[in-house]
Amino acid sequence: MRNWGRAIPALGWPVLLAALMLTALGLLGVYSAEAGLEGPPRVTMRQIMFLSIGLGGFFAVQIIGYRELGRWSYVLFFLTLVALAALLVARYVPMSPFIIARRNAYRWITIGPMTFQVSEYAKVSFILALASYLRYRTNYRTIGGLLMPFILTLVPLGMILKEPDLGTSLLLLPTLFVMLYVAGAKNRHLLVILGLGMIAVPVFYFSPLMNPYQRQRIQSLFHQDQTDTNWRLNAGYQLSQSKIAIGSGGIAGQGFKQSAFFRHNLLPEEHNDFIFAVVAHQWGFLGSLFVILLYLIIIATGLTIASATNDPLGRLLAVGVCAVLCSQTLINIGMTIGQMPITGMSLPFVSAGGSGLISNYIALGLLVSVARRRPVDMAPKPFEFDDE
Repeated sequence: MRNWGRAIPALGWPVLLAALMLTALGLLGVYSAEAGLEGPPRVTMRQIMFLSIGLGGFFAVQIIGYRELGRWSYVLFFLTLVALAALLVARYVPMSPFIIARRNAYRWITIGPMTFQVSEYAKVSFILALASYLRYRTNYRTIGGLLMPFILTLVPLGMILKEPDLGTSLLLLPTLFVMLYVAGAKNRHLLVILGLGMIAVPVFYFSPLMNPYQRQRIQSLFHQDQTDTNWRLNAGYQLSQSKIAIGSGGIAGQGFKQSAFFRHNLLPEEHNDFIFAVVAHQWGFLGSLFVILLYLIIIATGLTIASATNDPLGRLLAVGVCAVLCSQTLINIGMTIGQMPITGMSLPFVSAGGSGLISNYIALGLLVSVARRRPVDMAPKPFEFDDE
């Protein structure tokens, strides 16, 4: 037990245990969604394999340490951009069998038996690169100095959006904003950025970058309560079925594998984007509340880790990981209950998917790695300025 204590610090245990409980609930949800299918539960078995790989990545980060990974952050970020560029080129130059379109999207690279969704790992390399850039600089406290952080964000964002992967691309800007705030960017500059972002939303909506089906998903938010049968059976089908599944769960749920709702495949993508609807349907409001509580434990502990360290890189990494996980959770739950557009966003640690699960455990490894380093009492507090 002592060896485990050395590998995982005290603040690391709540984070890891909460993530494992979320994954366990996800596995139960995926298994119940497969109950009506013939043959063995292949998705569940694959997800268990991905969990083992993800835990391997988690402990590998503990062995390497976030500081060593920080030294390689720009290299890792560059390799991520190269992989994202390859996905863009594959639209025009055939790269089979390494890159093949799935549902008209170029998101995955296959090498041997392994398939990687590059945008999932781009989240981690982006946090590492941005934290490395911001840790010792002060030029981002000027409007001109904010240019480079925005370049580091907008380049991968544009590439991911072109795949297309609207969900993952939505995570980068909130993460940039939070990390700049923690790094000490001036409030008036951040307010200007926020205002420009709000102005850019309608411009982006009508731009060629937005696909027609993505506009249709946004429009679904404003039509979800209408009684038009044609809408409910077509554009609004997923959202309508998701809300029915959640609402029919009641207080305590329908019970594990007891509902015909999933046995008859009445909710598309139930084990991926809409896994929260599965949880709510089977375990009701109480189960949903428990899931949200587990996320709050991860975020609250992560912010405690960030505040406890006086290493600039460690603080920024911890805040960046918390920002990504919090944003992704809010967007996914929001879209399943009809408060956010359906973007193809997975629920961290719960949804089925190898790359998402592995990258999230690697990100969690960075967070726990920061907690392993004890703060130096005599060191100055990072990101404190007297010119506000």
